[in-house]
Amino acid sequence: MIITPLTRQALAVAAMALPFITAFAETNSATAVVRPANYKPLKGNPVAGEALFRDTKLSTNGMACATCHANHGAFSATFAKPYPHTVAMARDQLGRKRIYLDEMVQACMVMPMAAKPLPWGSKELADLTAYVAELQKSFKPAS
Repeated sequence: MIITPLTRQALAVAAMALPFITAFAETNSATAVVRPANYKPLKGNPVAGEALFRDTKLSTNGMACATCHANHGAFSATFAKPYPHTVAMARDQLGRKRIYLDEMVQACMVMPMAAKPLPWGSKELADLTAYVAELQKSFKPAS
């Protein structure tokens, strides 16, 4: 395996996030990232979502979404697939076979970013999800 700077960055971020992922899994709070019954996602603003994507104030540990995902970093090949789909982190840490994009945003909030999930139905969740959906459109998995 060739270790590129991007791979090195992803490994470093994963090492930083591991204690938070483990603590999250141990608290059995996985339900916090599951869409509530009868949930209807709001239409988000990707421009506002981009600012949130870079905002370290969303976390309790100084991380932002961009800490892991700048320039499509740390997205697995499945990120190119339409949601809901399998995401290794959600499968391995939450026991979820398939996950929606907004649920994955919530999972990143509570695991690597060590924060509370955004309120379901909030403008912030809608905006952040809309921005990540835009990133997904330009994502090309490594061959």
